Order: sequence, then structure tokens, then C-alpha cells
Amino acid sequence: MGSNPLERAQVLQWGEFVTCELQPNNALTVYSLVGYYEYNQQTFNAALARVRNHLRTLNTALQGRTYLVGNSVTLADIELYMTLKFYYLLVFTEEDRKTFSNVTTWFTTVASHPTVVEVCGVSRFGRVTQKGPRKVEQPKPQPQKPAEKKPEPKKEEAKGGEEEEAPKSKKKHPLDDLPPSTFILDDFKRDFLNTPDKRGALDRFWANYDSNGYSLWHVHYQKLASEGKILFKTCNYYSMFLQKMENFRKYTFSAHGVYGVEGNFEIRGLWMWRGTDIAPQMKEHDAFEYHTFKRLDSSNESDRKLVEDYWLHVTAGETCDGLPVQEVTYFR
Repeated sequence: MGSNPLERAQVLQWGEFVTCELQPNNALTVYSLVGYYEYNQQTFNAALARVRNHLRTLNTALQGRTYLVGNSVTLADIELYMTLKFYYLLVFTEEDRKTFSNVTTWFTTVASHPTVVEVCGVSRFGRVTQKGPRKVEQPKPQPQKPAEKKPEPKKEEAKGGEEEEAPKSKKKHPLDDLPPSTFILDDFKRDFLNTPDKRGALDRFWANYDSNGYSLWHVHYQKLASEGKILFKTCNYYSMFLQKMENFRKYTFSAHGVYGVEGNFEIRGLWMWRGTDIAPQMKEHDAFEYHTFKRLDSSNESDRKLVEDYWLHVTAGETCDGLPVQEVTYFR
């Protein structure tokens, strides 16, 4: 993080540069090339132009320097390397590498660091000759002589009277096997999210809520002593947590985010999901063991107020559960 206050500030500055200036272009460039997003030549070119413009700034800053800050690898170098690694592999041409020679020299220096090689493997430059994914020409079919018709072999009867194995059906989600509920989750989501009168929507929610088919949970991330210091890093962590829950959306609703003050941020959420136990998606999440789960009682007045506190106060600057709201996402 740097050896003095000035260097620590510079590390944070470069971290913001990577997060706010470079990474927002990933979806339209490197992620679209590997299939995570739909590829579009026009948006790809526009995003790549923005990246190249920022690299000019970076190239000037690295003039005569080995690392971004100080004389050794810092978090700023690691964050920038992890972002540019895929650009050098998939996007940058040889001309780009020469144009931004200081960045390329810095990249190869960090990439060859023993610890980086151990964790990330050897980084190689891609042989990119044109923008965007290449069109692979299919080989022209060769004319073939018409094949002689052969008599179809007789189907052998199943040995021992056994029938042929039926094709395997798609695995059913365990929550789909629960008894039907009178509470319609999708109706509540549409009502709550589309109306400006969210207090009224919550009144209707309590009138229709089914405590036998659904349950309410307070979820709290148990951070390490070194975590929760910097807002954007804390926000990134809770966002990654939610990204791994995509297949859970049809069974749940929550307000989950970052609360607290600079230097002491907390990641919390108020969740409702199908079933009365901790949901399978939560148990299977790789960060499950770092969270505490407290089940709430919908008949308890204080628990109902806690639900309303989280679901109604999601704007930065408001107070929720005794802490200032920083950033909250409705996960639905």
C-alpha cells in the first residue's frame, strides 16, 4: 500500500483510475471477445478508443519509472496488471505495444515477478492483427459420391427385458419441490419496485406474506480486520458476492449493500427467500462461511421494523439499522 502517506494516497489514486476509467470498458471489449457479452464492432471500437486514450496518460506517467508508485510492487500495480493482462492477450496489436512502450515495459516487469507468475501463470502477448473477433472461414465441402444404401441392422431386443434408458431430464431445483405457497413473489416484486409508495407496498406485503413458504433473514458479512476500510473496495466485494447468486433471483428478494463510515464499512442485507431454512444457493456460495444468518420472525414487531428499515432506506446518506447507507442493491 506504499511506504508513506503520499505513496498510500497515490496507490489509492491509481486504484480509482483502474476502477473508474479502464474497467468500465471491459464488457464491450475483452468480455465480448470471450462471449460474456454480445459483440458489437461499433461499441467495441468506441470502448477500445477510450482505453487507448487512458493508456496515453498512463504511458506518460510511467516515463522513467519501473512501478506506478515507489520502487516496488504495490496494490496499484497488481490491480492495473490484472486489468491489462487480457487486453495484451486479446486486443492490443504490436503497434499498440510499441505506441505505449512504457506501459508495455512496465507490464512485462510485473508479469515476470515470481509471485505473479506463480499465481497468474506466464503472460503472453496475443497475435492480434485486426480489431474484433476473427471470422473463421469454413472449408468448402468436397463433392462426394452418393453413398450406397446399406440395409439397416435389426434392432436387438433389450437383454433381460430391460428398456432403453430414457434421456435424462434437467435437474430440478430443490426449492421447486416445496409445497405451493399462497404468496406470489413476482407479484410482490412488481408492486414494490414499480410504485413510488413503497410504504403502501410493504403494507400489502405483510397482508399476503406466507411464513410457511418463505423466510426472512438478516445477512451480515464478517469482515477481516483489514477489510471495510475503503468504500470502492467494499462495494466491489458485495457486488461480486451478488454476481455469484444469479441463479437465485427467481426465489428471492433483498436489499443488500454497504453501510457505515469511512474506515469502518459493513456489508449487510435483509433477504427473503423461498423455504424456511438457509437456501441451498447460500450454502453453496464460496463466501458462505464468512457470513452470519439470523432468521427473523414476521410476527415480531421489531423484526418487521428491521425489514422495513432495510427495504425502504436504500439511498446514500439515509440511515439504516443505525448506520449511514453508502450503496445498496435491490437483488431481485
